[in-house]
Amino acid sequence: MPIDWSSVHWLYVGILSVFAFVAALIGQLLAFGNRFFGAILAGVVFGALLVFWSYYPHGIGLPISIK
Repeated sequence: MPIDWSSVHWLYVGILSVFAFVAALIGQLLAFGNRFFGAILAGVVFGALLVFWSYYPHGIGLPISIK
């Protein structure tokens, strides 16, 4: 089954990509070069950013699902 590229919500993908990039930077800085610990921290920071963005009442919401 091919991907329908016109149905992709590109703003959502872009914002989540920025969140993942920032989380990876923060995880790498806090882990002092330890890759495994940095990956764990990046996952935790990404989860925190995603929960903050999705559930904090700031008036700017991302769609939870495309449908």
